[in-house]
Amino acid sequence: MPPSSGEAGPVPENLLGISDPHLFREFERAATAIRIAELDVDPDIAAGDFDFAHLQRIHHYIFKDVYQWAGQQRTRDTGAMGLVHCRPDNISRELDRVFGAIATDTPPSTDPDAAAATVADHWGELTSIHPFTDGNSRSQRVFFTRYIHAAGWDIDWKSVNASAMHAARHVAMATVDSRYLAAELRPGVVPAGTAAPGSLTRTQGQRDNRTSVDLYYAMRAHKRTGLPATTFRAATAAGGPLAAGGDERPASTRGRADAPPRVTRPGSVSSQPRSGRGQGR
Repeated sequence: MPPSSGEAGPVPENLLGISDPHLFREFERAATAIRIAELDVDPDIAAGDFDFAHLQRIHHYIFKDVYQWAGQQRTRDTGAMGLVHCRPDNISRELDRVFGAIATDTPPSTDPDAAAATVADHWGELTSIHPFTDGNSRSQRVFFTRYIHAAGWDIDWKSVNASAMHAARHVAMATVDSRYLAAELRPGVVPAGTAAPGSLTRTQGQRDNRTSVDLYYAMRAHKRTGLPATTFRAATAAGGPLAAGGDERPASTRGRADAPPRVTRPGSVSSQPRSGRGQGR
């Protein structure tokens, strides 16, 4: 069944026909964790040329035990952090543009800061597209880990804050500014062969959605101050208004990971063809 009709009550339609939300959540986490562990240790599984077909193979491998539509491009609207992802009618065109950039604008092999910024640029764009109904974050973590490895770097995921990464990806989506994402990714970028073995596998499931929401709005508040993105961690550690995320959120959605998507302005940047890349470098 295609993603556009993949809902069955409170639980997504799944291959095992599970209808209990708690049971499904446990099954989905366990099944995908096994597949990610296999991808983590064997680069020949779901290998490719860092195009969309490659990402589809990764997504299919991770979710093939859960969803019939694993690896299929979504056909319905989705959103997160109060933002609307790329409209289904625009996805194919936007994928061509973004994966064209991924192919031509590759991470440098000599500068870890620039490597992190390059990956952040592409990852922010791909977050906006959100090509699959679900499972985008997990499949993209594998994809970009392999992508930066091809340039001579690894990502030590134990040094990366998963909740802050998720928040920063959506800041990049909302503002076309990937510098917060680059700043969160940079501590994990290390020379190839020096990352802790299995760090991708061992850090699965560490993201807290409510914390991600708070950090997203805190990053937006920090950005309005004009301070460099690299100072965000220190600013939030010190407490104060930035740590609370400012007052940009509607009061009814503060602290909620399930706040409904909303278009913040006509023709949301996330639903239209984007331009103005490169603010992360």
